[in-house]
Amino acid sequence: MALWGISTTSETSGNNYNIPKFFLDTDRNNTPHNCFADVRGWVYRRYGTTEQSGLSTSYYDEVIVPVAGLNTVGSGASTTGLGLATPVAVFFEDENRASPISIGAGGTTGITTGSIGNVHLVFNELVYVSAGATICLRAFDANNANETTAIVATAGSFANGSTVLNYINNTGFVANTSYNGQITNRPSFAFTAPSTVLAANVNFLTTTINATIAIGATNIFVDNTTGVVAGVSSISVVGPGTITTRPIVSVASTFVQIGTASTVASVLGIGTVVTFSTRTNATKLSIDISRGFIGVITDVSGGVGVTSSFTSDIIRNIGGAGSTSSVGIGTTTLTVTA
Repeated sequence: MALWGISTTSETSGNNYNIPKFFLDTDRNNTPHNCFADVRGWVYRRYGTTEQSGLSTSYYDEVIVPVAGLNTVGSGASTTGLGLATPVAVFFEDENRASPISIGAGGTTGITTGSIGNVHLVFNELVYVSAGATICLRAFDANNANETTAIVATAGSFANGSTVLNYINNTGFVANTSYNGQITNRPSFAFTAPSTVLAANVNFLTTTINATIAIGATNIFVDNTTGVVAGVSSISVVGPGTITTRPIVSVASTFVQIGTASTVASVLGIGTVVTFSTRTNATKLSIDISRGFIGVITDVSGGVGVTSSFTSDIIRNIGGAGSTSSVGIGTTTLTVTA
């Protein structure tokens, strides 16, 4: 039964966090993050809406494989239990909320300033999540530098007046109406993207000078101008005749031209290294795994706490079409643009 993820070894990325091995990060139709343990065994939650999280009130559960008492601590040599609910993945929700995963055409590549995004925290069991629990997001410029004010993502509640059914240990199916939070293995935390973004010069090409440049010259002869665009790109030179992010006003196959107000201060010799960059207005968000989550989340199996810390390998880039490098449901960073 090891392939069904009920080994008693430590929960790590190596054993898929005890989630059934038949569900893979790359599976477009059966993401492992909709699978969880309850007292009956491994259960797969199939959502009836695009809300692929604890905010949804339309779903049905399918028992994939019966394992009695799977979400308990277990008892005796013949009984396997997972113990406390453990975080197994955390990622930014696909803005398109698509299932199968939306990559390529329509996949999430970023969100705009002031828009609403969501982080999904996935457990290997059902949990009770109180509204107001939080996850911290870090914010950097396009070079992943110059960190600015953190953003807080906050857990909400499913719709007031709605009823959801979940299977509870020693009780059976229980209906909860207007629960102030979420009852799920996949709680959703909402955040508002910053209203302004950071600016940074992003390097894209390093090459060398191929002809000596005299004092006062504005044409700089270089070995490569691939990707350099007048009015968009800038040039930097370190050393004698230092130039720092001077804008390019014209581009040819063998040289670039800088403005007359940015003339070279001294002779630049052959072989001097130059770097081209693009001014980029964007803020990159990442999940602060060092802080875990803050707030009340308890294990449905016994009403006790859950493992609240995040390990480095639960940050998941959930792609699709056989690739975990694709941008889609489960991107590990999210870019905010104006």
